[in-house]
Amino acid sequence: MKNTKLSDLSVDELTKEEKKRSAAHIAFCIIMGMLVGASIYVTVKKGFSAITTLPLAFMPLYLIIMLSWQNVRKEIKSRKSN
Repeated sequence: MKNTKLSDLSVDELTKEEKKRSAAHIAFCIIMGMLVGASIYVTVKKGFSAITTLPLAFMPLYLIIMLSWQNVRKEIKSRKSN
């Protein structure tokens, strides 16, 4: 993928980008949910282990994905309001 700024994209391209980032956000939320579930299960069954901390380790990645998606949404809203 090209490394372009959001302000350089057209509204159609922004819409496509928003759909891609939304899908990535939803997929990551599902994966994080399964990871939290597995973490709780392992903690209950075997006690504290390395998998217990994995959801916390992936939280910064989740925040990056979420903020990226929100930035595209803000850009689309600013274009539509003008």
